[in-house]
Amino acid sequence: METDTRQAVGLIAWLALGWIALIAFLDTFAIVPVLAPYAKHALSATDAQAGWILSLYSLANLLANFFSGVLIDRVGRRLPMVLSLWAAGALIALYPFASDARTLMVLRALHGATGAVFVPALFALVGEYGRSNRTGAMGGVGALIGLVALLAPPIGGVIARNHGEPVLFWGVAALMVVGGFAAMALHESAHCERRSEATPPIEALQFPALRAAYLLTFGMTFAMGALTFALPVSLAQAGYDAADRGRLFGVLALVSIVLMATLRRAGTLGGARGRAQLGVAFLAAGALGLSLSSAPSGMWSVVVLYGIGFGLTFPAVHLLVFEGAPDTMRGVSLALLHAVYSLGYVLGPAAAGWVGAAAAGYAGALVGVSALILAILQRR
Repeated sequence: METDTRQAVGLIAWLALGWIALIAFLDTFAIVPVLAPYAKHALSATDAQAGWILSLYSLANLLANFFSGVLIDRVGRRLPMVLSLWAAGALIALYPFASDARTLMVLRALHGATGAVFVPALFALVGEYGRSNRTGAMGGVGALIGLVALLAPPIGGVIARNHGEPVLFWGVAALMVVGGFAAMALHESAHCERRSEATPPIEALQFPALRAAYLLTFGMTFAMGALTFALPVSLAQAGYDAADRGRLFGVLALVSIVLMATLRRAGTLGGARGRAQLGVAFLAAGALGLSLSSAPSGMWSVVVLYGIGFGLTFPAVHLLVFEGAPDTMRGVSLALLHAVYSLGYVLGPAAAGWVGAAAAGYAGALVGVSALILAILQRR
């Protein structure tokens, strides 16, 4: 009976974590594609203001990650996760009530800060609950996030088109609130040690495995950011529409999902560090192909390379950070990982826009290879 109870509690916890993983990235994949057009037609935002509405989320998320990890390590995972999910839901629900672009910018910035709490807390709990097979647990969460990336944009677009953007915002907000209640079903792991004093995030850099993970994460997201800018521009210049872009990004997501869902053994391809390094190598190759291939025929191989690279790297860097950090610094370490993650997605598209779509792949490949070499040079 006691064993059955523990199994039931464990199942409820994994269902809760799975639900939170599904809704945690809905903002990125369901709301963002419709947010800039909404700001322009509903709030009369300029192009610059619409861009800031999108960018402020990432900027606030990046900055808040330097502090959220301290909170997670000192208070625990569950309570900050619950409160941040509820706060995110409340802020998204307020989007339709913004009377001008500046108000929506403030809401986006505050919303970005909430994501800096529940996302690192999610991965910390996945690592702690999945201690018997952390590779499979991280891969499973990554696959769920990939599923959101595949399905949320078209579903969000249909809802916004048929019922209006406010209905989409309120729907996502409700799911976030439900996610907060799901997080209440979780319990702090017995293996989670709380730190009695604040840990400066820079302390994480003293560990070689963490330095390698951060370098590889930056290489991954910079290369992905270059793709998000250059691929649509290249297709548009060649006369292809958004449907072609959607199919290509769909292939990328599918390849990533399959790979993350099937890699279950800890030692596969050299362990977490080996998989992450191999993944960044695939991403760099894909980025190089982005500048060397013609659209759209050559882009199919590019997105397959990107899909393999992302599928290998994303769960591996989270596992590498979780296992490479002391128990009392896992929140700080994972939060810093997501700060680097956001930084790559900020700088990748910016650099691609600066050098132009034709050379964007070269920039992504250069940064990816440089990050890979520096990560390999970190002593084990």
